[in-house]
Amino acid sequence: MDAVAATTGGPELDIELVGPHLRVGGRISLGRFHRLSDRINHGRGFIRLQDARLLKRNGDPTPLVTRELYVNQDEVTFVAMTHVTDVGLHLGDDADRPLIQKTVRRHIVFTPGHVISGLVHVYQEMSLSGFVDTNDPRFIPMTHVSARSLADRRVVSHFDLLLVNRTQMTAVAEAAPSADAEAPAVETA
Repeated sequence: MDAVAATTGGPELDIELVGPHLRVGGRISLGRFHRLSDRINHGRGFIRLQDARLLKRNGDPTPLVTRELYVNQDEVTFVAMTHVTDVGLHLGDDADRPLIQKTVRRHIVFTPGHVISGLVHVYQEMSLSGFVDTNDPRFIPMTHVSARSLADRRVVSHFDLLLVNRTQMTAVAEAAPSADAEAPAVETA
C-alpha cells in the first residue's frame, strides 16, 4: 500500500507517537479508514504526521515543528490520543459485520520505556496467554490509559485511547478487577 495514498484525505486527528527515543505530536489523516486503530494497523512502514512537534519526555511542546514527519512504525511504542472524539473511535455502519461478544479487562503492559495500565476489549473467552500469543492486530487499542515513564517515574501521561505496539511489549499482566473495569460484556464488531 502506498504510504501517501493511505494517509491523505478523510478526517484528521491529533495524536502523539511515543517510542524509546521519540515523543512527537501532530495530525494524522484517517484516509479511507473510519477508526484510528484501523488506519494504524493497516498501514505499513512509516506513519505520516502533519504539523509535527517534538515533545519533551513529559509531553510539553518544544519549539521544533515540521510541516511533515514520517516515523517508522517499528520505532513507535504507542500511538495515543489525549481526548478522543467519535471520529477516533468509530464511524460508519457496522451492519455488515457480525456481532462478537467482548468484555473489558484491565491490563498492565510493560515496554522498554513505559509501564502502561488501561482497559482492553477482548473476546469474552480469551485467556491472557491467548491474548499475548496472538500476532494480530499489531497495535492493540487500550482506553482510559496511564503510561508511566521508566526513565523518570515522575512522568505519568493519561490518554483516552492508546494503541500499544505488540512488538514493543516485554511483559503483560491482567490487573485485579476494579470498579472501573467491572463492565458487562459488550457487543462490538
